[in-house]
Amino acid sequence: MSRGGLGRYSFWQFRDFVTDRGIAIIIIGFLWGYVLLEPLRRTLGPQLAGDRSSPVWALSVQMSSAIVSLAVLIALNGIVSTDRKMGYFRFLFSKPLDPVLYYAQLFVVYMVGVLASMFVLSGLLHTVLPSFSIFNFLLYTALIYIAMGGIGFFLSVATRYDWLTLAAVWLGARMLRSLYGQVPDWRSKAVELLPPVHRLDDVANSLIGSGTAPASDVFWLLGYGALFFALGLVLLRRGSLAD
Repeated sequence: MSRGGLGRYSFWQFRDFVTDRGIAIIIIGFLWGYVLLEPLRRTLGPQLAGDRSSPVWALSVQMSSAIVSLAVLIALNGIVSTDRKMGYFRFLFSKPLDPVLYYAQLFVVYMVGVLASMFVLSGLLHTVLPSFSIFNFLLYTALIYIAMGGIGFFLSVATRYDWLTLAAVWLGARMLRSLYGQVPDWRSKAVELLPPVHRLDDVANSLIGSGTAPASDVFWLLGYGALFFALGLVLLRRGSLAD
């Protein structure tokens, strides 16, 4: 398959994302937001649509940032490992096709799908809370997709149970950093090698709220995810899809 043919195939990849993952992301995100915000809407009424000093602003930021992480987890679930476990790779690569290019394109297509899903959900939230910026939220979504998705892509290449491993790594890194980040011994140095999830809360509040965030935090998150995405591509190049 030529690169032009692979590029045209991205439309089919996007269609598969919509039917297999995108609809689920939107439904789960909508229900989650509805359960949290509907009681407040009933209680506060017009006060709900206030500015960023509104009592629901912090809740909206936390909720929306959590939905982004969940969306990335759903999107990256089995991006490579499912083809390997189910044997689909034998069909996909029965003709000359570079797996590295195929899965790199799939990663980008899924990023577009996650951004589109978050655009829909943030548009709904914006109608309820006009101070919520759709553009800022999409910037945050792109950042988390690269940071978290890069790790998820590597784990999907390296393991059979990528979604469980990614959830364990993402949550475990936060817990270990909170426990040992300030300990005056080797453990505080060791946790520095873990994903920089301790930066997420500050980045979410600043990026979703104002569209800016500390450059060091952004570069650290982007660099960590990009590094593991590159490692996943290297493993695809040098390894074998067959278990």
